[in-house]
Amino acid sequence: MSRSAIRRWLTSPLAWDLLLALFTVAWSFIFLRLFWPGRVNVDIANQYLQATGKIPYSDWHAPVMSAVWRILIDITGDPGSLLMVQVGLLAAAAWGIGVLVHRSGAPRWVSLLGPTIMVTPWVVSQMTTLWKDSQMAVAILLAVVLIMITRLVPKTWLLWLPTLALLVYAVGVRKNAVFAVVPIAVYGGWCLVHLWRHRRGRSGDSATPAGSASSETSEPTTDSAIKGRPFLLTAVSSLIVLGLIGGGVKVTDAVIDSQMGVTKTGQISQILLDDVMFSVPESRLQSSDAPRALKDHISSARDKCLKRGEIWDAYWNCYGRGTTGKAFSPIAYQDELKSLWLNEVVTHPVSYIEYRISVYSSYFFTSKLEYWEADWDGDAQKARLPAGSAKADYIVRPYVEDFALGTFPMLFKPWFWALVAVLLLGLGYRSHSRTRRELNASAHRPRSFWPEITALAASALCYIFGYFPIVPANHFRYTFWPALALTAAVVLAIAMWRRRPDTTKNGSAHGRSDPDRDAATPPGSASSKSES
Repeated sequence: MSRSAIRRWLTSPLAWDLLLALFTVAWSFIFLRLFWPGRVNVDIANQYLQATGKIPYSDWHAPVMSAVWRILIDITGDPGSLLMVQVGLLAAAAWGIGVLVHRSGAPRWVSLLGPTIMVTPWVVSQMTTLWKDSQMAVAILLAVVLIMITRLVPKTWLLWLPTLALLVYAVGVRKNAVFAVVPIAVYGGWCLVHLWRHRRGRSGDSATPAGSASSETSEPTTDSAIKGRPFLLTAVSSLIVLGLIGGGVKVTDAVIDSQMGVTKTGQISQILLDDVMFSVPESRLQSSDAPRALKDHISSARDKCLKRGEIWDAYWNCYGRGTTGKAFSPIAYQDELKSLWLNEVVTHPVSYIEYRISVYSSYFFTSKLEYWEADWDGDAQKARLPAGSAKADYIVRPYVEDFALGTFPMLFKPWFWALVAVLLLGLGYRSHSRTRRELNASAHRPRSFWPEITALAASALCYIFGYFPIVPANHFRYTFWPALALTAAVVLAIAMWRRRPDTTKNGSAHGRSDPDRDAATPPGSASSKSES
């Protein structure tokens, strides 16, 4: 290659994409070296013991995570393989965001924010540990990025297969992920409808005479039959996506149960216990028809919790756990506890809502366990997991706790991310309204990221408020998906803000060449008016 050809290649979009990949891989390698094989708490240790066959499978925690971990260990022989998958999913999503931002016409420095998602302190704090919350979050984010690709890049519809697999895994590892997945499914259904309309438009344009408006700038005539009912089509398509995800979760659980023999523990009784213990007065409790042993146990445990200042997570804080007293053992009298909940909690909604508001307020405005330290490795040692590097805490803990948490504590609070979500949704609505007014004023508009921004913001908000009836504690891991989703949404919003609104297909504006924007790939055929 000549020197000029090499220079052209080095300034090409592909070369920049490879540079983004290099940054992503470099940080992933550093991170994995620091935190291999991943930090572990009592929940994760229990799932590791299931994955290695040392204890039977149970449904207290999602069996699908233990099953995936078992497959990874069988393939690699290393328990750290799950951390590699966790970091790999996030790296793929962050790199994909950077590439899409770059090729949308935004400046190159904005595309660097894609890989930078991985090094933000609120993301680093949770990626060190093999939380099912972290597994869920990175799976959903990568699924959103794959849907973005199918929307913006032609002939990539096959990416829907790994997308559905990722969403099934996300709901499988944490059932309340359904609150986060519903907006993503609606976004996916919307993309499928417009992909179909675009394909119909292209087939109709094949007969359009020269000089006529193309499918990029006008509604295809073959699409007139569905032009008037996009909402209905999107609703049906969204329900199909949700049905595929729900069916996938059911099938996956059934297969794991048939192969591993999953023990039913009734983990939902842990939430029912909190509601009964802290919202039902002593007089109503004692006058109920529940067994005397259950009522006395609840009454004595409530006194212990209140003395400690705890009003939630009674199973761990004061109840003495389950029938055996060991972790994750099922609670005794589960049917009677359910009946007590139906008779004394549901029939007194005011006291129940007061209790849930008090619990949710603590979750919404406070946080803890922002960083899992290496010294808290007792459960990992009991499970015989290899010890990680203690040097990582000297490098990363000051960055997360002393700098980020100490200086900007709101970054780890649900209320802050809820506020960011509301602001982004407001900006998205404003952009949608403006786009509708300008629909006929311009023959071409560059591609928009507002559909993705709206989906991520709505998903984060639904997930935060979905914790109202079930939140067990104020751990930051419960806020990790909103924080990750909105970080990605902010990157996309910055890309929209910094990109010139009059960027043309050739990457220039008003006839003036911009080398940094010329390096970006022009908007594809998906840049149609349907993006509004």
